[in-house]
Amino acid sequence: MELRVVDPKTLLDNPENPRTSAPNVEADRRLAHNIKVVGLLQAPLVRELPDGQLMIVAGHRRRRACVLAKMREMHVIVTSSDEKLDGLAAGSENIIREAMTHSEQWRFVDKARREKSHTDAQLAKALMVTPAYLKRLSLLAGLHDPILHAIDMGRGPDFNDLKVIAAAPLEEQRAAWAEMFAEMAEEDADPAEYRLNAEDPEDTVPWRELARVLKQARYMAVDARFDEAAAKACGVVWTEDLFGEGGKDNRFTEDGSAYAAAQEQWLADCLPEGGVRMEVGDYGQAAAPDGYKRVLNWMAAEETDVMGYFLNPNTLKIDEIPLRPQALEEQEGTVPPRSIVPASVVAPKERAAISGTGLTMLGLIRTQALHAALDAVAQDVDPWDLVAALLLALGGQNVKVHTPEQEHYGQMTRRETALATLFPEGVLIREPALLRQEAVAVLKNVANCTISQHSGSGLTAQLMGLLFDADAQMPNMAFDDFLKCFSKPAIMEAGKALKLLPRNTGKEMRTAIMAHVGADGRWVPEQAGFGPAIDEWKAELTAMVRNAERLASLRGGHEADDEEEGEFDHLLTVEEELYETGQEGPDEAETTPRETADACEADDPEEREEDSAEVKDALLEQAGRVLVPDDADPDARAAVKAHLDSHLEVVRIAA
Repeated sequence: MELRVVDPKTLLDNPENPRTSAPNVEADRRLAHNIKVVGLLQAPLVRELPDGQLMIVAGHRRRRACVLAKMREMHVIVTSSDEKLDGLAAGSENIIREAMTHSEQWRFVDKARREKSHTDAQLAKALMVTPAYLKRLSLLAGLHDPILHAIDMGRGPDFNDLKVIAAAPLEEQRAAWAEMFAEMAEEDADPAEYRLNAEDPEDTVPWRELARVLKQARYMAVDARFDEAAAKACGVVWTEDLFGEGGKDNRFTEDGSAYAAAQEQWLADCLPEGGVRMEVGDYGQAAAPDGYKRVLNWMAAEETDVMGYFLNPNTLKIDEIPLRPQALEEQEGTVPPRSIVPASVVAPKERAAISGTGLTMLGLIRTQALHAALDAVAQDVDPWDLVAALLLALGGQNVKVHTPEQEHYGQMTRRETALATLFPEGVLIREPALLRQEAVAVLKNVANCTISQHSGSGLTAQLMGLLFDADAQMPNMAFDDFLKCFSKPAIMEAGKALKLLPRNTGKEMRTAIMAHVGADGRWVPEQAGFGPAIDEWKAELTAMVRNAERLASLRGGHEADDEEEGEFDHLLTVEEELYETGQEGPDEAETTPRETADACEADDPEEREEDSAEVKDALLEQAGRVLVPDDADPDARAAVKAHLDSHLEVVRIAA
């Protein structure tokens, strides 16, 4: 081996170079900048040819970068080893070389910061990365080790989820990780230290869900109305968000109680002149105080409008809402506002007794049991039961009809096949056995217990299962995949129902249940059978009846309103008919509408006005006779005349 200094442009390319793809110009440029800053860290390996020229064995990219950096000289190592090993050296050097993992990069940057006192600008320039990349690397400092391991495997979260996870305390990360892998860790291993391995599925870690669990509520300084004195008095301590947008106030606090107290103090002491304090009403919304109503978007502004100030209990921001003083008659029936609810930490949502995966699995198993029950009665099913079952099937949510296994385009559906079988010549084949066979086949095609918004039958299929005793067809549910779908309280309750002793973990109780039932036993928990459908059906019926009564009441109210609105429609119709067609009543009319028009066209204005009044009186008298019999109460005739008089005035003004 010999170290020499040569001009990089004089080096010859190796015709046997294993890298045959075109160079990455951007990567070469970055390496050139790096060499300018820190120098060439590793000299290329070259071999001297018989004519004295040097040929590269390994280091073509380094030579290109030195040329781009406009270096006149560079170090090379001249090898004297067996020439046959050159290809092996070049190939292995490229294949075995591996980039540093993210955690290794972070540890290097952190060490360079602490020991060498390098600035981020210097590090970014030397490593040819952006300052934003260094910021992302610094997030790794706050991560639980198994999460770092997942990132190094290339199976970590995206940047947004990473920010949320890294901001959470390590203890909370550890606890969330332990809960996530409680079922996958070995018996005596700590689930908090579980590390992903290559055999685990790609979606083993639900990063978005983990970020949601760990997300801390942040209350920003930019949204605060209070000043620094109030913040100090209420114990608000600001933290700078290092990843916030530049040029903006990125301070925040996670102490919601202190933040809310400071906002309350501003409402009590610093409310603008004329401002009105609003309290929390139903559902956490702002409630207008007594004597005020909200000014909606479509309302025009008025001088009397004031601004209402409301502490939103969800965001702890102070919202501004325009208000308008109400007249005394508008204030009747106003509901007094509720007192403000102090901000508190929202209780974590309890896990359902059976997860969505468990319900999906349960739906498939119930469907199998229902179909088995239908098969069991296919030979001697009571016709009325069959009719009831068909009615239930037609009442299912999938009555369009969608089924989990859709037929191929152009293929006859099972319903069409049944009709073709029962009505081959257009006349029903009255064979009870054939009828039962085809009816059951259609029922099986339509009715199912799967969990689906589009193709699941819903509650009616479970009622059908009760009708045909599908519970007797349910298999043993004491198997691991199903039991894993139970929450810990639910699995403990299931064990208690089997009179098993309490266990420390859900996994232990699952094992105990499976051992208790045995491979040949049969266990179906109450909530897995068809029985719970009864109470659900009763509740649904009650709701259906209640909604029907409410709609009937609304319809009745609308019909009454329509009757009131139409009370004078007949009078208007007759009035218009008299005015337009000159129709006469039972008695001969004194004046026709044409005569009325002629009179209105008189030359003298005073005479025209007088004649018009006479014609109008004649018309009203005629209408009164048409609408009110001669023997009617004179007061009734006068009321009709007054009503028509007002409408004729409206017609005159419009004309």
